[in-house]
Amino acid sequence: MNERLLGAVEDRTDDLVALTADLIRFPTVNPPGEAYRPCAEFLGERLKKLGFETEFIRAEGAPGDSDRYPRVNVVARLDGRSPGPCVHFNSHIDVVEAGDGWTVDPFAGVVKDGRVYGRGACDMKGGLAASVIAVEAFMEAYPGFPGAIEISGTADEESGGFGGVAHLARLGYFSKPKVDHVIIPEPLNKDRICLGHRGVWWAEIETKGE
Repeated sequence: MNERLLGAVEDRTDDLVALTADLIRFPTVNPPGEAYRPCAEFLGERLKKLGFETEFIRAEGAPGDSDRYPRVNVVARLDGRSPGPCVHFNSHIDVVEAGDGWTVDPFAGVVKDGRVYGRGACDMKGGLAASVIAVEAFMEAYPGFPGAIEISGTADEESGGFGGVAHLARLGYFSKPKVDHVIIPEPLNKDRICLGHRGVWWAEIETKGE
């Protein structure tokens, strides 16, 4: 199993780089929440071509949501040939502001010296691209797989996720029996897999010294 699947993944190395660069080119900066819709639609169209049923869910009323900056999420699902568990890959599509000090355009998706440069290359459009490529490889290696696969691109993780995963969770998108397992390729390090997340904590710290 592993050799067949890993071979299919290795054959898609160039596709992984290209998809990561394509996603970076959507300047989904949060705040204010730019380019969510076109980024979600781009992802949805790619998954439709693989046979996924795609849905776009706007988190109306969520913090920051407006007609100018709609909090748009995409959820795509592909059912296998027989019943079985559903594995859901979730990634956020928003990124923090680019900041200073760049030597390349942070939203150009530059590939140089074997690396992809851009805001979101690590956190976490690279992870989103890896999910898509992994699923494509899995589908090639095991076309008759049981169960189901879901992939989502969600909004607002950088500001608490209220217009993204929190909104979808309230609607039951991650609950059984719809979904059995969720994998989030958020960047930590290559040797660590975490089984939970405590959420976000904002604080103001004031210190005194001599």
